[in-house]
Amino acid sequence: MKKYRKYITLIIIFILGVWLGNSLADPKSADSSKVTQNTQWTCSMHPNVKLPDPGQCPICFMDLIPLEDNRGSTDAPVLTLSKNAEQLADISTTKVERKEAFSQVRVTGKLQVDESRLKEIAAWMDGRIERLYVDFTGTSVRENDHLLELYSPPLIAAQEEMLAALENNSLPVIKAAREKLRLLGLSTTQIEEIESQRKLKESLTIYTPISGVILKKNTREGEYVKKGQHLFSVADLSKLWLIMDVFESDIAYLYLGQEVKFETTSFPGREFKGTVAFINPVLDPHTRSVKVRVNISNEDLSLKPEMLAAAVVSAKIDAKGQVIHTALQGKYVCPMHQDDVHVEPGSCSICEMEIVPAESLPGLVSAESMGNPLLIPKTAVLKTGERSVVYVRSRQNDEVSFEGREITLGPKAGEEYVVIDGLKEGEEVVVNGAFKIDSALQIEAKPSMMSPQDSESTAKEKVESIPLSHKQYEELLPIYLQLQESLAADNFASAKKAIGKIKDSNDNIFGIEIEGSIKKLRAAFELISVSMIANAAKHHHGSELHEVFCPMAFENKGASWLQSTIKVANPYYGSTMLRCGSVTNSYGVHHGK
Repeated sequence: MKKYRKYITLIIIFILGVWLGNSLADPKSADSSKVTQNTQWTCSMHPNVKLPDPGQCPICFMDLIPLEDNRGSTDAPVLTLSKNAEQLADISTTKVERKEAFSQVRVTGKLQVDESRLKEIAAWMDGRIERLYVDFTGTSVRENDHLLELYSPPLIAAQEEMLAALENNSLPVIKAAREKLRLLGLSTTQIEEIESQRKLKESLTIYTPISGVILKKNTREGEYVKKGQHLFSVADLSKLWLIMDVFESDIAYLYLGQEVKFETTSFPGREFKGTVAFINPVLDPHTRSVKVRVNISNEDLSLKPEMLAAAVVSAKIDAKGQVIHTALQGKYVCPMHQDDVHVEPGSCSICEMEIVPAESLPGLVSAESMGNPLLIPKTAVLKTGERSVVYVRSRQNDEVSFEGREITLGPKAGEEYVVIDGLKEGEEVVVNGAFKIDSALQIEAKPSMMSPQDSESTAKEKVESIPLSHKQYEELLPIYLQLQESLAADNFASAKKAIGKIKDSNDNIFGIEIEGSIKKLRAAFELISVSMIANAAKHHHGSELHEVFCPMAFENKGASWLQSTIKVANPYYGSTMLRCGSVTNSYGVHHGK
């Protein structure tokens, strides 16, 4: 009996030992097994890397770390925080508003004389300057002020003909004599004075036709002058032009009738105004700019020609990001002189053409406004190359979510951007802390807006290899290797020729197009490589061929290719990173897969 008790005791002890052993087993090994089975692996330096097995990061070769099950479980760039966490993160938001928006263009220019108010005075006959009343440049003159006395023998002869005709009372001859004196430069008053006094004038007085300033004086007292010789330039400086050079990217914000504000270094703090009167229809191909003329009132003559000016032009923007220009709406303009603006029908004050409604001429008045645009502060926008993204805040119970959203931006309006698409009025966008949210998403290995799982990457993952026959593979391989070598050598011409051959062979089996840049050729080469690598395993039995992988290609997405040499020659980077990559497989006589 004792013997049986002894055996029973030993069995109980054994069972207890096994049970205790299982209970005290290393929890890390169990957890490790669970992690290995259910968890993806990521890199602490590159959280966008997610692999099903442990190992090294294909970008920086650091050891991968396990990714918890609750991370990366969603494809949407959304971060959920408690209210306390939001406050600690110091995240600020603002509402998307619809209101008036104005884009400002800052340009420089130079003041110039108004060409329509510049008069050139020339000699109408040969003669000698008897007396010069204006003896230096810069003299201010008023309309009909005398400039000089000119003695001229042809003038005396013409007056004698007039007096003889008067004595004979021959009306046709008198009329011809009057016309001759007029062509010599005499005014109607001067001709009538000769007729009434019936006395010769030994010299002709030349008067200024306008009030202004003598800009040029090309004669001296006692000098003999020829008919047509230039004597004076007189300019009315009460009106000036501001000539601005507007860059090609800013020309859409300017229109006729638009107000322009500017300052000069001579009068700091003083603001001057003018109106856009002419926009050159031709772009300067060297400066990529357009000349724009602004008409300026200068009644106090404080502004001087050749002064430099810093101008600001404001343009109102509608909901579609287009400029609203209605300064000439309901007004009448001359088709030839569009700066001659009237409020009623009539004729042009310059050329006397019939004026027409401004709406009838192209580009003078914009279409109906689409309403006020949606605006967000510029601090809310994260720009990633061609993409513009924001984080939109939403609230549920005690939790706050921040969703990344790609938007379409219009022009900049001061410290704000016009939003064309992607947001609605009243939504809240993050203006402070967007980078913190994006970094938190990357740490959790969720898609962020700064490093998204973009469509190009997704498309590449879905690319399937195209099966080739042995003959097709043998025909394409030399051309493919020529393309690889040309891209590695940055030889665009050779690469374009090679990819053209691939496109023309087998009815363009890869469905590629010959693109216009080496960057596009490299993208097409990567798609071809997918099929060539897959078919190399089945058809290649000739010389050595090596499969190479570069983890940094296409913004760290990674890409492979085939090459004939063991020394890496990267076709995706060329000379920039020629040796980036490592051989992952080899094919040929002496190598198996």
